[in-house]
Amino acid sequence: MNALMNEVQFADQFVYFAKLDSRLSGLDGRVSDMRSVGKLGADALRRISKYFKIKSIYHSNAIEGNSLSLGETRLVIEEGITITGKSLRDTVETKNLSHAIDYMEDLAVSLEKPITLSDLRQIHALILQGVDEDFAGRYRETEVKITGSEASTTRAHKIPQEMADLGNYIAEVTVAAVGERQSAIICAAAAHAWLAQIHPFIDGNGRSARILMNLILMRRGYPICIIAREDRRRYYQALEESHGGDLTELVELIAENVEESLEEWEKAAEEQQQQQEWLASLTARFQQPELKRARNEYEVWRRGMALFRGYFKQTVDAWNEQLTVGAVFLKYRDYGELDFEKYLSLRDRGSAKRTWDFDIVFQRGDQRVRYLFWYGFASYQLLPKARVVLLIGKAVGHEYEIELLKYITQPNIPDIYEVGFDIESQNFVALTPRKPIESKAETIARKFFTQVIERDFGA
Repeated sequence: MNALMNEVQFADQFVYFAKLDSRLSGLDGRVSDMRSVGKLGADALRRISKYFKIKSIYHSNAIEGNSLSLGETRLVIEEGITITGKSLRDTVETKNLSHAIDYMEDLAVSLEKPITLSDLRQIHALILQGVDEDFAGRYRETEVKITGSEASTTRAHKIPQEMADLGNYIAEVTVAAVGERQSAIICAAAAHAWLAQIHPFIDGNGRSARILMNLILMRRGYPICIIAREDRRRYYQALEESHGGDLTELVELIAENVEESLEEWEKAAEEQQQQQEWLASLTARFQQPELKRARNEYEVWRRGMALFRGYFKQTVDAWNEQLTVGAVFLKYRDYGELDFEKYLSLRDRGSAKRTWDFDIVFQRGDQRVRYLFWYGFASYQLLPKARVVLLIGKAVGHEYEIELLKYITQPNIPDIYEVGFDIESQNFVALTPRKPIESKAETIARKFFTQVIERDFGA
């Protein structure tokens, strides 16, 4: 700390005005509070980045002289349109920056490892893809001067070493442990200024630096900073000051724009929440009669399948009571009935996880056979009578390698492949090798057990 100048030394080569600390601390607290209630988690940050994506691309390109309007930028990104009357380069730059931001988002939420120079060069390669392919992702080998700036850039032969130093700093500030010690905005400003000072690429330095800035912000749980085209002069002045080592103006600019992003996102999120609540209420009212009918249907179906399951369990229990040899037994395991939401999903040809209903293991000495019953879509032969059915599979090889009976070609399997409950007739329907049959649960259970004993055990 320089007491006379009220400056804080940072990253060895930068200083900033100490009075900014209280503002940055307040912003840190606001972000922390939002994160604690889930408003700035990884998923939220992705949504925020996508929400601001078009705006971010437009302003970042406009700062560099791209002539596309905000509306034209949206058409290029969302519709893939090439804008008539504008240079092809403007369209390509817009698409490229979109790809680079997508890549940034993936890096931002993948917290397993720090950001590397390889990541930064990939971002630059995406920015210049199809524009200056020979220089995409490569450090320059010639001397350059920043237009309109008095500051000098790093000599070409020194770029690899200075970028290595910057790379070490980026790696340090993009690991989770640093978040408790250093302000995210200061870190983002320092990385941006440092890259701009080195100016390692022939073209695309500004866009790369702004993506790096936002990548660090997102890694630290902050929303992105959009430096607007209207702030171009102020932005360049801040960068000019940073070339002399003073980050104050750049930090202030980034902090203001982060606060603006937070406020805009909170307002948009609140409006979205209100919209969702309104839609949910309206949808509930609209579908209520159909939902009531579906629940009644489910209750009838559930009782039918419980009856079916009950016959199988009773058979296993009764059989075990009569067995007198310890090495011979049957084992029934119940995995719980299908709930209403999963039933609806399967009925409407959706997906549902963990739909096992029950299984039965037949054990005689060293011979062990397992059959598994789980819920799924009905085959087309059963669709007129039932939509959600019990599929029957058999363990082949390993006990947990289950294959559907209807796909097994060996003869030693039962003739019942799947079973459904016809709500209209209050009877069961089963798929067999010849044709669907309609029968009672008791009859299907007897046929299944009889054929397993005859065909699997030859008894």
